[in-house]
Amino acid sequence: MASINKAENMVGGWLKSVPHLPKGGQKWIAENAWWIVLIGVIASAIAVLTGIGAIFAYMTWVGNTPVYSGYYVTSPYGAGWIIGSVVSLLFSILIVILLATAITPLKALKKKGWDRLFLVLVVDAVSAVVGAILSFSILGFIFGIVFGAIGLAISAYFTFEVRSYFGAVHTTPAKTAKK
Repeated sequence: MASINKAENMVGGWLKSVPHLPKGGQKWIAENAWWIVLIGVIASAIAVLTGIGAIFAYMTWVGNTPVYSGYYVTSPYGAGWIIGSVVSLLFSILIVILLATAITPLKALKKKGWDRLFLVLVVDAVSAVVGAILSFSILGFIFGIVFGAIGLAISAYFTFEVRSYFGAVHTTPAKTAKK
């Protein structure tokens, strides 16, 4: 947990100099984060179930339908596509679980709820990098990293804008000694 607190303070330091939302907007997001997350959990759970169905449908179709390319029978997608999809699905399931367990603490404005949101950011960062690597192409890797970074930056901005509303904020001993 100490490394998570270090990472939290590091990201918080990066976002100190960016323009902040008005206090009223920060308060509204903090007080309503629980139902925003609830809607996200419901939509993500539907997406996960759809992804599971799509993977099974694809595997059934590929197993029974050859694609003829000249003299050779080939599959339209290789095993890399299935591996990437399954890994992405596993990350999505983990994120849905973390978000679902954050709803009650977020409703009570507890630090535990905000910590879960931060863990989702960390898992999402790992997911973006792994997904970019598993794209098995240079262009896919570049786009995966760039758009993953943009999405993480936006998510981190809003997450850290409401951090002060969720209990005590972690600080490192060196920072508290200077104060």
